[in-house]
Amino acid sequence: MSKFVGEVLNGYGLHISQINALGLPRVTHFEFICRAQRIEPTFEKFNVFYYVTYTRGFYSFNSRTSGVLPCSRNPPKSLHDWKQKFFYIRHGVIPIDMQYRSKSEGVPRVNVSIAFTDEEWYKTLTRKSTPMIQLEERVLVTAGMSLLWVPVVIIWGEIFTKKHTVGNRGVR
Repeated sequence: MSKFVGEVLNGYGLHISQINALGLPRVTHFEFICRAQRIEPTFEKFNVFYYVTYTRGFYSFNSRTSGVLPCSRNPPKSLHDWKQKFFYIRHGVIPIDMQYRSKSEGVPRVNVSIAFTDEEWYKTLTRKSTPMIQLEERVLVTAGMSLLWVPVVIIWGEIFTKKHTVGNRGVR
């Protein structure tokens, strides 16, 4: 979990265990497109593009449509077999303190900064919206969003990872 994900969850007063499986990809995609454009992702910037929803016991994030251009497109509609991939997170491995929002507190509403349309970061992020796709671990490492790295071995001019051939790059 990145510091940015923690910042977003704290900004809305949510615990990671309260986010549905479709909500977190919106947060990580936003962080990725910011980092790819050399823009520091912040809760305030994320809040310009997204708002919190509550359905069937979980919170999620939906795109704002009123007065905001999109920074992403084609969000996932469903995650097949998500229950087989679902896991519990032990409290001790979460790097920050998180609040657990009670249902009685309602859906968090955070006002949006009114002067964002003139900001350079907003113009850059909305110049061309990007599709939300699953990113490989190497891409996340390059963006500074993951510390996991799959070692690369060069054999006869082909680059191999533990999973598959990446392509012909020549012998080094």
